[in-house]
Amino acid sequence: MTTNAAGKTTPRTPAQVLLESRQKDSREKRAAVEQQLVAMLTDGDPITYIKVARRAKVSTWLVYSPGTREQIKKVINKQQQPKQTPNSQPAGIGSLRTDLALARQEISTLRQEREDLRANLRQALGRQLNNLSTAPLVDRLNRLAGELAEARASNTELNLQITALQDDLAAARTSLRRMIREQNTDTLK
Repeated sequence: MTTNAAGKTTPRTPAQVLLESRQKDSREKRAAVEQQLVAMLTDGDPITYIKVARRAKVSTWLVYSPGTREQIKKVINKQQQPKQTPNSQPAGIGSLRTDLALARQEISTLRQEREDLRANLRQALGRQLNNLSTAPLVDRLNRLAGELAEARASNTELNLQITALQDDLAAARTSLRRMIREQNTDTLK
């Protein structure tokens, strides 16, 4: 029931009920996201959009939606800021050189991995292209081999029929000759 300007109460429409239900559900899910952000930040758990969605048991669409996305990004940036203690001193030259050497080593390792992956990808694509181009030929060869086998079987059957018909013809000729001879001998008698 809703109250209008005249002070009368009117029943809510199904659309209003549905809208209010969705708004309430949205508020609850956004509150769950905020709670998980605070918990992850205090625990020191690395924050990502996917982790927040899983822990809050909401869709990834919600964590990327306007308003929520900015809030998560702000907390991620806050988490990534280095924590300075009052007694900490800036890194020395030796420490920076060591960090630089480690970074260079990691970069070279990553470059090598990238090149290996590219080579593997090229080989895989080449194999796929070879398989794609030969597949129709293999199908055609298989079909033609089947047709050849059928033609050979038909040829063999026809040869057998020819042989049988030639035997029948030879027998009919022999029988005809015999009949003619018998007829000729009967007329001569």
